[in-house]
Amino acid sequence: MDFSGAIVNGLLTMVGYVVIFLGVYKVFQIATDIREIKDLIVSRSRVPSAAAPFTPVGAPLLTSQVTKDLIAEDSASAYAEHLLRAVNAESQRSENAQHEVR
Repeated sequence: MDFSGAIVNGLLTMVGYVVIFLGVYKVFQIATDIREIKDLIVSRSRVPSAAAPFTPVGAPLLTSQVTKDLIAEDSASAYAEHLLRAVNAESQRSENAQHEVR
């Protein structure tokens, strides 16, 4: 009886040590990943991008119209409606530009 209890106790101890080791190893992996992400972000902010940031061509015209309408109607549905119209107008412009290039 005492011999089987010692075996079970030894196995449980070994399983406990393995679980602790795997936990420490996983924390080390997470810390390494976070360090790599931080280094990438820092290096990315140091290097100026070659391409200019996207600036929509028709944004000022649409923004002033949308702002005037939103002040008058101040609701989420009006904003969604104007946003949908702006997206549709931009997609139609891009389709027209693609057809003209071909």
